[in-house]
Amino acid sequence: MKKIPRPYLYLLLALLGTAVVWFIEKPTEEKTGDILNKPLFANLQADQIARIDIQHLLNGVQLKKEGKEWVIAPIKTEMKKNLEKAEEKNPPPEETEKWEKADSEKIQTVLDILMDTRAISLAGDNPEKLGYFEVNPVGERIQFFDKNDKRLEDFYLGKAGAAFMEGYIRKEGENEVYLADKFLRPYFPATMEGWIPTKNDKKAAP
Repeated sequence: MKKIPRPYLYLLLALLGTAVVWFIEKPTEEKTGDILNKPLFANLQADQIARIDIQHLLNGVQLKKEGKEWVIAPIKTEMKKNLEKAEEKNPPPEETEKWEKADSEKIQTVLDILMDTRAISLAGDNPEKLGYFEVNPVGERIQFFDKNDKRLEDFYLGKAGAAFMEGYIRKEGENEVYLADKFLRPYFPATMEGWIPTKNDKKAAP
């Protein structure tokens, strides 16, 4: 049997080594850290939440609890304020807040889903990469407050993960970005229509 020349042998071994590293590391895929499987909002209690602010780009709403029911009104996002300022546009006079009845059952369901959300892994902690995960002002910002306007939680919902119905989450003031076991953006619409009961719901109500 003819021996393989030593230079070709070295080249073959190097190629095999590269292939193994490529297969294991998969450099084209998003990186994740060790499996965590821990709750992301373990300290949050639904009965303490009295207000929810949701902002996404130019859309924003505020949900407020009145007794056992929830009401909703639009709010002007920071991005919209900055855009008006950059365009030297005179903002219209502030209107009297017009609150509408929100779907309280839907809000409770969404809060239950949120508190059941778990961190699968640490996706990254580089502040320069927050835009990649959309967990910066490009993403959706959610803030929870209690009845005394004390902030309970403040976090960003980022883009969807590579797997079905996973998404990225980062808490304000922290660099850690977590891959969560749920993609939560669809549950937190930043428009009035996403929270107001439909006509059919209103007719079905007693």
